[in-house]
Amino acid sequence: MTTSSSDLLRGRDVFRVVHVSALALCAIMLPWSKALLSLAQMLLVVNWLAEGVVRKDLKVRFRRVFTQGPSLIFIGFFALHVLGLLWTSDIKWGADLVRILLPVLAFGAVLSGSKRLDPSEFRPILLLGAWSVVASTVVSLIMRHGQMDDYRSLSVFISHIRLALLLCLAIVVFLWDRGGPRWFRLAGYAAVLWCVFFIDRLGSIQGYIILACMAAVFAWRWCGGRGAFARWSVRGALVLLPVLALVVGWSEASGRYRLPDPTIIPKFERTAGGEYYQHDLTNPQMENGHHVWMYVAMHELKRGWERRSERSLDGMDDKGHPIWSTLVRYMASKGLRKDSVGLMTLDEADIRAVEQGVSNAQPGRFSGLSARFDEVLFELQQYHAMGAVDGHSVAMRIEYLRTGLRIARANWLFGVGTGDTELMFQREYERSGTKLSPQWRRRAHNQYLTLWIGLGVLGLLWSLFTWWWPARVMHAWQDPLFIAFAIIFGISCLTDDTIETQVGATFFALYYALFVFAAPRLTAMEARTRVQPPVAG
Repeated sequence: MTTSSSDLLRGRDVFRVVHVSALALCAIMLPWSKALLSLAQMLLVVNWLAEGVVRKDLKVRFRRVFTQGPSLIFIGFFALHVLGLLWTSDIKWGADLVRILLPVLAFGAVLSGSKRLDPSEFRPILLLGAWSVVASTVVSLIMRHGQMDDYRSLSVFISHIRLALLLCLAIVVFLWDRGGPRWFRLAGYAAVLWCVFFIDRLGSIQGYIILACMAAVFAWRWCGGRGAFARWSVRGALVLLPVLALVVGWSEASGRYRLPDPTIIPKFERTAGGEYYQHDLTNPQMENGHHVWMYVAMHELKRGWERRSERSLDGMDDKGHPIWSTLVRYMASKGLRKDSVGLMTLDEADIRAVEQGVSNAQPGRFSGLSARFDEVLFELQQYHAMGAVDGHSVAMRIEYLRTGLRIARANWLFGVGTGDTELMFQREYERSGTKLSPQWRRRAHNQYLTLWIGLGVLGLLWSLFTWWWPARVMHAWQDPLFIAFAIIFGISCLTDDTIETQVGATFFALYYALFVFAAPRLTAMEARTRVQPPVAG
């Protein structure tokens, strides 16, 4: 049986359509479904292999992927984790991590071994991915459960941390796009405002830091080609603004550490029921400007609470915190004394809010970012004053980092192996006598430290090289889209083990390979000039 040239042409078109469609599906499914995301990746790989069989160039494809430096080095990140199984004792954990990192192999091989995308193929993939993120936030807002101040309930399909990263990338895509009719571009700019709003509602401090860093980098590059006055004015402002923000943040945080004034407290003051008030003069915690642990009559609260709620005051609220603690904070936020009289002023909605874990009676007056900032300061107050860590994400991250650094220093050269990171963390927690309860004893939440622990300093350096060098050789560092992606991914690795979750690993592998190996190739002139920021206009 022979195949005519017209058949090959039709086949080539079909394979190309499936290739682009599978990439688009990966971008679309990223904020929605892990199962459908995996199926889209399988479709991409199977289509690439099937095309190689039909074209009779499968060996050529593999040779191209595994002999060219950039693709080989990028896939070397995945290979390093496979190699790390040789000196690990927990093969099951290590094999699971290798499975999670398969997108690095899949996207690295397929996109480096395929023809680059045309602009007419590349743009729809990015826009479909960006609009899909926006759609997922709208659906999440409709399907949300829990209180309005619970930012985690705003992300129904994936982690709120990963959702914030996708929203940051979507903002860049919408600002970068120049094609289509005017109304479509205006819709994109409206979507940018929605993305910023949703990042705020998520209370994503990291998201705001990413946006600020991207704006600063692009502004710095933009003013490089301007006059001396504009250049020095913009760059001077970019240096001074972070310093000013740190001063304001430090001043605000310092004000929250103000201890109660003991001179204003009448001695031996009693409640209306005859109980002596308790005052903790060593605890600076405040809610809405009121010290929380002043004027507390815990016995009256307990008796009164039993008449108002079916849940025990010693039990846990819906967020996993002691109800008595949430109640005291809630009453302090309303400026009430924590006694039977103060409790009687609470209505049924207040009681339900406390049961659900709401600790501030006026959360609506804060933006999501402001509320999250208050929450972080509260956690640091509790950590500083009492060493409290359980359930407090920032305080727990400090414990994770301290524990991880001890493990890394003890295994600094080659690490503990791909699969033993979790095992070594649990052993170190037991050895050090951590204050973390067993359910909160997790890993580093810092990808750089995790790589050092698992693969040693040599593995960490190799990993950073596999991220940097292919992009440099392929001139991706001159592309604003890749620069934005690199900032998003790089900052995310400071506060999370980004590539050790399926969504995080796929986000990294898909967009890295897309921008480095599949983006439309630039001419020499374009490569020199395409350094301007993606600004709306």
